[in-house]
Amino acid sequence: MKHQVTLLGSMVMMSFAVGCGAVDAAGGEENVASAELAQLDPGDGIWRSYTIDYDNHAEFGKILVFGSSSPTGFRPDEEYWYVNASNLQYLGVEDLHFSYTDGTGTPPAYSNTQQFALPAVVTWAGLTGDLSSGYLYDNGNVHLRIFTNGTAITGVKWYQSIPTSATPANLSPSGTFTVGSGTVSAGSPGSGQVTYYVSQTL
Repeated sequence: MKHQVTLLGSMVMMSFAVGCGAVDAAGGEENVASAELAQLDPGDGIWRSYTIDYDNHAEFGKILVFGSSSPTGFRPDEEYWYVNASNLQYLGVEDLHFSYTDGTGTPPAYSNTQQFALPAVVTWAGLTGDLSSGYLYDNGNVHLRIFTNGTAITGVKWYQSIPTSATPANLSPSGTFTVGSGTVSAGSPGSGQVTYYVSQTL
């Protein structure tokens, strides 16, 4: 049976300093093109809350994302992650299910065993090679790779595979992300498709 993960946003003010880089620490990638924009879409209101669950309805956590404005206690253009680290054993075994809601007032309060903040405005770089470490999840042309040290998340990498004539867009993940494996294809102009990615390490 598969388990569901929920990434929940929170009202806890975060002051973590995290690195934002377009290249994995282990290397193996080269920027062929880039575009700076939001990693996860902050929605049409003040904030967007993404919920992620495993197939068995166990909680992964929530992500609370703000655009260019935010209420007191939060920073604009920031993603606040609230992860249930006690359920990380389901990664790579259970599919993940994403849903989201938008809001304009005070966002709901969340808490969990691992909390961190990531910059929301990032540089999407052209992928030329990929690593197979971490836990890969696939949903059509969008992919997510989650890195852990066994007890906590240590990095997050998003991918989007798009036609060569298109440019990267903000991601609004929803629905089921199935357990994947191996590497994500970089694509090429000859194949009519290219892949962009952003990788952030805590």
